[in-house]
Amino acid sequence: MVSTPARDTAPDAATDPDGRPYANGFRPATLNRDGWTCADCIVCATGRQCADCRACTNFAFPYPPHWARPWTEGDPERGIEAFGGPAGMSTGRDLVDNTGDWVLIEFNRDAAATARAAGHWVVEADIRTLDPRHPALRYVRRFHGSPPCQTLSGAGKRTGWSTDEIAELQAVMWQASEAFGFLEVDDLCSLYGGPHTYFGDVIDGMEDHPDADSWGDLCHGGHLPPTMTPDEFRTWAASTVSDDRTALMAEMLIWPMCLIQIGAPLVSITMEQSANLLKQSPALAEAIQSEITSVEGFGWAWCSWQIADAADYGAATHRVRAWMVATRYAEPRYADHVDGDQAARQMWSHVLKRTGRLPDWTPELNRRIDPYQGRPALPKVTVAAALDLPEDWWADTRGKRGINPATGKPKGGGSFPLNDVGPCVTAPWYAIKFRPADVPQGEGTHTITAAELGALVGFPRDKQWVYIPTRKNARGVRNIAQMIADPVSPFQAAAISAAVQGKDWYEPTAAYQANLYRLEKRTAPVLPAPRAEDRVIEQLELFPAA
Repeated sequence: MVSTPARDTAPDAATDPDGRPYANGFRPATLNRDGWTCADCIVCATGRQCADCRACTNFAFPYPPHWARPWTEGDPERGIEAFGGPAGMSTGRDLVDNTGDWVLIEFNRDAAATARAAGHWVVEADIRTLDPRHPALRYVRRFHGSPPCQTLSGAGKRTGWSTDEIAELQAVMWQASEAFGFLEVDDLCSLYGGPHTYFGDVIDGMEDHPDADSWGDLCHGGHLPPTMTPDEFRTWAASTVSDDRTALMAEMLIWPMCLIQIGAPLVSITMEQSANLLKQSPALAEAIQSEITSVEGFGWAWCSWQIADAADYGAATHRVRAWMVATRYAEPRYADHVDGDQAARQMWSHVLKRTGRLPDWTPELNRRIDPYQGRPALPKVTVAAALDLPEDWWADTRGKRGINPATGKPKGGGSFPLNDVGPCVTAPWYAIKFRPADVPQGEGTHTITAAELGALVGFPRDKQWVYIPTRKNARGVRNIAQMIADPVSPFQAAAISAAVQGKDWYEPTAAYQANLYRLEKRTAPVLPAPRAEDRVIEQLELFPAA
């Protein structure tokens, strides 16, 4: 999907904004556009909506037509959510701020259709095919990203844990500020042939230049112009890793930097990723933090990293994730300052135990977000309470297995009691079976629906989970379960979103939790009737193609 004009590649000498030619064939990696905006539109001048105007629609594509119109005070804030999935972050964000004007970018068609069914504007595309310098994005104020975690997950091949690969990708990400025009230097005259380097020193061989010992017309400090396009930077990042999904982490710098480059008034960046980003590959988190807070990069006021569990914010199942919060001008809401050394020793205790020292490159952990601010924690919700099942029942996420004679427990795990917060939901839970404690493992008959599975993560029970069949009679049971297992928990999303926008998260999230899990109407559960095997398939298929 092409969203912007191609970079100018004409052979004519490139010039700076003042008309001075660059030396040695240098060409800034800037996006050329004709300058048209909705303000020039004769159709919109009559009072019609941008959606009714072909010029605005074409200009803004693939974003909402009204994004062709300049943002004015009182309009909803515009935001971009990269890797939006089925709208987990958006669901939580709406609890604290449902007035925003957000666009989700999502590659998976089922997740995109699910988010679209929830009323969100979704750009269904590989994010690497989009140019964040699109002129329709010049009024974006918020950015969130949840990059894929497969290469960082402990359940995958763990290519994102490779020390060598991560070191190379980190080195590339350190160059983002220079690539996208944020590197401030002492002297720019080398761009025009000298006589000074970027650092103000005289270039070898130019000692006799008339301006070598003084300032000439071309000598001045400032920011280097962009040296790479987003696509060039993406190609460079991908060349350093064996799985290009790891390189998608670079989008967390590409998009914010390009947005600011085109004049967008970006004021916050949030990010969610596997906890292993901090535990196993902290160099990537360090690279992002350093580019955001250092004077050589954004120079923003705040960028914090921490690990948080959705169960601590009201969910009935655990979902431990790494979170980043960055704000441009001031500390975010719920800002908390802690002992960074102690936090680091706790975060990387497994590295200390193995090597006797902390990892070479880590983000600073002396800042964090504390959404509770001393208030009582939201009630802990057990799986039994969430699904209205007896507290003494058990769940089996796998089939019947043999018993380990040494422990007396089923081999291979996959069974847990319902009288506690559940483990993190995964795709195989589509076949989960619930049973009384006296029923042998693997012989339960009570199954789960998509609505119930989503509720365990934190989604409303009436959420539509859309599966678009890829072949005749395909049911998509596991596809939907995977879609439920992947996204941000709305409980965590509400707390993090409230740190940078909207109202306080505590009361609306408490009310949402009480309604979702029926906490105020809790009664003794009625023993459920067994479901037929095809009942779970029917429930998980729920919705037709969008």
